[in-house]
Amino acid sequence: MDDIDCATERSEVFNGAALRAVLSRMAGPLSNGVCQSCHDTIEPERLRANPRARLCASCAAEEEAGRVRRNRCGPLD
Repeated sequence: MDDIDCATERSEVFNGAALRAVLSRMAGPLSNGVCQSCHDTIEPERLRANPRARLCASCAAEEEAGRVRRNRCGPLD
């Protein structure tokens, strides 16, 4: 198998995993409108855009920043 075939296969596996993750989030229950992290109300605009949002915009941004940091630097443990 050459490099192009390997890259194509990796891309297909990654895209399939990403699609399954998105579909599983979309299949979840509707949000109750309360952030699971800080327990504040989730912004109405956010709920209109994503009725299944589980975090407010601020907590979602913090979670994403942590995910990016872990991906770059590895776990801090």
